[in-house]
Amino acid sequence: MWLTVYITLVVAGGGLALWAAGAPDPTLGVLPLFFWLLANLLGEVLWLPAPRGRGYLSMANAANFATLLLLAPWDAVLVTAMAGLLADFLFRKREWYRALFNFGMCAVTVFVASTVFRNMGGHSDSIDTLLSPLNAVPLLVAAATYFFTNTLLVSGVVGLCGRLSPLRVWRESFAFSYEVVGAVVLNLLGYLFAILFLTWGYMSAFIAVIATYFIRDAYVRYVTDMEQAAESAAVSRAASQAPASNLAPAPAARADEGSRP
Repeated sequence: MWLTVYITLVVAGGGLALWAAGAPDPTLGVLPLFFWLLANLLGEVLWLPAPRGRGYLSMANAANFATLLLLAPWDAVLVTAMAGLLADFLFRKREWYRALFNFGMCAVTVFVASTVFRNMGGHSDSIDTLLSPLNAVPLLVAAATYFFTNTLLVSGVVGLCGRLSPLRVWRESFAFSYEVVGAVVLNLLGYLFAILFLTWGYMSAFIAVIATYFIRDAYVRYVTDMEQAAESAAVSRAASQAPASNLAPAPAARADEGSRP
């Protein structure tokens, strides 16, 4: 029951976020919306395995962050949430209630992060304003807001499914260095995408795809090497902690064993 209530509230929160985001940007044409929809849709189908089997990292976080920096809140919320919904139905083949939950979660996350970025004085009208040192604090706070909002909403549904404390789920699933480093890298990648778009326009898509491919490949190799090193270290520790009795040679048989006087 509580799980159903929670999912309903998150989905309603997504609709409320779309309403509260205000009116769409009247100067934005169909082509930019379609471009960012495709960019976010591509990110949605690219998942990275987290170390030690602790879930996954979505490359969509980078596209989401770039979108909320460059588009008006209403447009950013609509594009990112619709991309996730389409990916759930077309590629991941998820149940309708899971797809709706992800839609609401993405809408709420992007709306909150976008609002924080703009209310703190963040600007992205041009490449100069986006690269301005005055944007440093708004960018950092928006990235942290995105991370905490997204992970807390996920922890809530996972906790209710497993009858666990959402805070415990968050600590065990997201409050460790690998997840934080992955989130930072994806936010930086999203910031890079925004810079490339303001610099080269739609041509930046080619550079962004190439950068995404190499970063994804490097991360997969990094995770694989880390897991292999951890397995080797575990085997070495197990061998060094083996009982000495198992390693000692068997005592030699007595010369007179079995003989009778």
